[in-house]
Amino acid sequence: MTSRDWRTTASSTTGRSVAARLSHQPIEPTTSRSSWSLSRASSTNQRRATVSKRLPSGKSPQKNPIHAAGRSGDDVRHSKEDALSDREFVLLLEGARELSKSDYYYEADPEFVIYTLGRLGLRRGELVHMREDWIDWRQKKIVIPEHDPCDFGEGGDVCGYCRQLARQRVDIADELTMDEALDWVWVPKTQAAAREVYFGHDERAELFIERYFDSQFYDRVEVSGTAINRRVKKAAELAPELDPEPLSPHVLRATAATHLAGKGMEMLPMMQMFGWVQPSTAEIYIGRSGVKTARELDSIY
Repeated sequence: MTSRDWRTTASSTTGRSVAARLSHQPIEPTTSRSSWSLSRASSTNQRRATVSKRLPSGKSPQKNPIHAAGRSGDDVRHSKEDALSDREFVLLLEGARELSKSDYYYEADPEFVIYTLGRLGLRRGELVHMREDWIDWRQKKIVIPEHDPCDFGEGGDVCGYCRQLARQRVDIADELTMDEALDWVWVPKTQAAAREVYFGHDERAELFIERYFDSQFYDRVEVSGTAINRRVKKAAELAPELDPEPLSPHVLRATAATHLAGKGMEMLPMMQMFGWVQPSTAEIYIGRSGVKTARELDSIY
């Protein structure tokens, strides 16, 4: 039974309890995939098989040359200072809800994008390449793989984001060819970024993810990185009191980390959820949270 089959069966027996609790609009039962969706899924599987045959012998995701070559973005400025407060994030979500009313967007798209970035802390590149088969509906988690051959470009080719990444790695690594680099994309930012992101604790996250993939025409995220940037900006423009200028997908990831640190999440779970390599990154958020101080003061007094 596929994840979609299991989700459809579960929905028919539970009545979509999440949707019932959080939305006045019932979610229609999922139908079977169209021939178009099946054709695309078949094409994706063929590409994965082809890439697997072309990969150099003796290599595995643990020896991925893309990671070995390093990342030019390791020195990106930290976004902690720009992170939204809980109230500001609610306002941004209201802006996304207004955005979803536009005929230009797939209705479930804006809230899904904003929430997965700002509460689950996905990176933009992870969200852009998410497929429904990354989602374990039974365990309620997104499983980000170590490697998933990219076919998000025109005609099922490698997308522009991954092609640029491959070229950057070739420029850094002397022994890496462009063809070999293209075989290895898509990959997450680091080896630690291949992880499981649980969403069962958050009914809204569960609802927005369900809504996005309910359409038979959406078995993967159909949004480019540039389009995600635009959604964040436009949602902020429609949100009262928010300044769109500093907002970006990375700022929303920092917003998620700030929110969870404020809820008392410890270092190791945060490192796992966000795919961080260094404990110092988690310490930036945990160290500035007053949760532990408040608990200590409460215990004293």
